[in-house]
Amino acid sequence: MTLKTRDARGRGRTSLRGAVAALVLGAVVLPPVSAAAAEPHFVLTPSLLAYTDSTTPDTAVFYPSGGDIPVGSWRDDESARHTSRVYVTFDVGGIYVGRLSTATLVARESRANDCAKPRTVTAQPTAPFGGDNSWSSPPRTVGKEVTATAEGSDCTSWRTTWNLTTALADALTRGEQKFTAELRVPKKYEGDVAYGRWLETNEFRFEVELKNTAPLKPTKLYNGNTDRPCGPAYFTGYQFSAYADMTDRDRDPGDRLTPEFEFWPLADPSATTAMRTSISSGGDGLSGVGDVPVGSLPDGEYAWHARTYDERAWSPWSDPCPFTVDRTAPAVPTVASPEYPENPANPTGGRDVTGTFLFTANGAPDVVSFRYGDSQWNMYNQVPADQLGGAATIQWRPRSAGEQTLYVASMDRAGNSSPVRAYTFKVRDLTVTAWSAKQEPDPSGTGILVTMRFGTQPGNGITTITYRVDGSDEKSVAVDAQGVAQPVLGPLKGGSHTIAYAGRSASGEVLYQTETTQYVDDAPVITSDGVYPIDGSGGGVGVPGLFTMTPQVSKDATGVTWFTTQNSAHQTVALDADGKGRVTFTPTASGWTYFWFSVTYADGTSSGWRSFSVTVN
Repeated sequence: MTLKTRDARGRGRTSLRGAVAALVLGAVVLPPVSAAAAEPHFVLTPSLLAYTDSTTPDTAVFYPSGGDIPVGSWRDDESARHTSRVYVTFDVGGIYVGRLSTATLVARESRANDCAKPRTVTAQPTAPFGGDNSWSSPPRTVGKEVTATAEGSDCTSWRTTWNLTTALADALTRGEQKFTAELRVPKKYEGDVAYGRWLETNEFRFEVELKNTAPLKPTKLYNGNTDRPCGPAYFTGYQFSAYADMTDRDRDPGDRLTPEFEFWPLADPSATTAMRTSISSGGDGLSGVGDVPVGSLPDGEYAWHARTYDERAWSPWSDPCPFTVDRTAPAVPTVASPEYPENPANPTGGRDVTGTFLFTANGAPDVVSFRYGDSQWNMYNQVPADQLGGAATIQWRPRSAGEQTLYVASMDRAGNSSPVRAYTFKVRDLTVTAWSAKQEPDPSGTGILVTMRFGTQPGNGITTITYRVDGSDEKSVAVDAQGVAQPVLGPLKGGSHTIAYAGRSASGEVLYQTETTQYVDDAPVITSDGVYPIDGSGGGVGVPGLFTMTPQVSKDATGVTWFTTQNSAHQTVALDADGKGRVTFTPTASGWTYFWFSVTYADGTSSGWRSFSVTVN
């Protein structure tokens, strides 16, 4: 069989080779309009729409590409007479015959060949329209003809219907998944062009009304999310969602279900407020969703319920589901610790000592937990209260010594946080630090006096520092209120010296001890006459400049030894009568030069080296 398409008036033909399956449009179930319009439960569009033509009785079936489609007799542009019959198929699988109430085929007329003639188009169920069917070989009829009913008194009707309830019931009883109807003008008038009519191609519908059973009472109720079954629930935010199942025993294949939610204060159950709703689907089926506007509600106890509408009837209301709105923050918690009392006069514990801290709700009756941490922006630790409005105990090890703060906030059932409690305590630190605060020549010229600064945490129990220099006899010095002691060591020779020291309590107990190495600098002090500033630039080639060296340790000093990057040979100059050595530098080239100077002594020893650079212009 050849398949052909025609435009709205049948002008021009384009050959399409293939099976009737090429005509399948694909069934579309259109959603019903508003419930108030009482639309059928199903509005089906065709899965196949075709017409045959008596002028090609054995060879062609025509598939309309748009516009309108002829039924009965009609004339083409060359005035040749044609006679057509329309075949329309709908997918009806899944419709339960036991619920069937009415089935109506609907079409829209676009024009009539002669408005003076009555409407005579009939609809009759047939066997499926297949690849072997044509004008001369139509599908077998399987039911009675049904006459059309038109809405309105116009010549053409925007809604022409055929009641095919019995025919659809018979088809469903036979277990058929598709339903095909033939539209034609009765044989008595079929050859008369005056009785022919045109139907709009895209306006065929099959409206199926089902008998209805009201939905079941919603039973799966949830507050906030589907992991929180209905029960005591507390909210402090702007909105939360309430969920209720929507179950309809005769929703197969289906009514469109819509939910209704409302809430009220428990103190006045008559003061119900409707909620904005939506629908959610998931593994547990279809749920209605209601939005509770917590942000606009005063603190207090409330409840909500829900019911389901299937476009025909309401379910009973669900059981009430209570909830509490609470935006009131709890009181600031109390904090206490025996190991680390708050703001003590003297530090306690230690950086390796874990302390016990007790948090209490401070009279807030609905506290369920406490958050805490060592920063207001790092309170991720959480501990539950031992009972509603109760207390909690934690073990906390300070991260470091010195003044520390533990930040604590209590949380109530609704998730409100109290103001943050800052609990400050002092962690004991027994460390004693030591460094050279000052070095200066001893007036006797025999060495360098070194002022050592020993420091420890005030109030930690260390009252005295004892020390030995290079294994010498032990000496002691008291620490002041700031934990500082500054004894003067020496005079000491230049170079490295070992200082062993300890922090002791008033009873003499060693609380901390260690040793350190202290370098004593006895290198000479160098000055420039300004021609070549130390670590600067000046002078020029052939321009002399004077450097003066003053020994820090003057006893038995005899001279100064020096060399440069330009001349690595060591040279020694004797000290002048004033005890200073002088070197005149006359460069022979411009650029950078580095100097080293050391004091020599009568016993052949030397001081440390002093170095610097100059740049010759």
